[in-house]
Amino acid sequence: MKLPRYLQFALLITGALVLYSLVDDAPDGVEEIAVVQRPAHVDSNRLTPVSELKPQDGFIDIFPSGIKPADVQTSREVLAKPKDAEPPKIVTPPLPFRLVGAWWSDNQRALMLQQADQQWIICRRCRAPERVWTGMNLTKDWQLKSVSAQSLTFIWLPQMREQHMALGDMDAEPTFSGLNNTHHAK
Repeated sequence: MKLPRYLQFALLITGALVLYSLVDDAPDGVEEIAVVQRPAHVDSNRLTPVSELKPQDGFIDIFPSGIKPADVQTSREVLAKPKDAEPPKIVTPPLPFRLVGAWWSDNQRALMLQQADQQWIICRRCRAPERVWTGMNLTKDWQLKSVSAQSLTFIWLPQMREQHMALGDMDAEPTFSGLNNTHHAK
């Protein structure tokens, strides 16, 4: 096996440096350590050994920080008091979807739902490629739970809360009985 020239050169230099470090008898330089003098009386930073501490109601601060702990009895009273405030109510955000249209084909209703620039078609048997039906997630936080004649029901997934969207006048197929289909000649 032949080594490339740059590896041969690196191996030669490494070997030479190892031999030099073994042969070199010069002692390593001794660095002097600076001694720091502290004032004799510093009360604010005085640490008391654990053996000198007086237990107060069974509390010994083995890691003193200069902050006096609260009285143990007071702490127990604060923890035992029930809070008067009611727990915060979880507010379900408003539906981010908008019903923009509906159409009927072969007695099948299809609804068009929109959020910003994204659109979904809600239908049971249509052949739309992006169709949505019950149980499908529309976004990471919203799922279509059910479709009824009068409303759509969504679930907000982070809290599993339901919200309803009324269909308004899109709940039934429009009838055109009021229109006269005869052409009037002028």
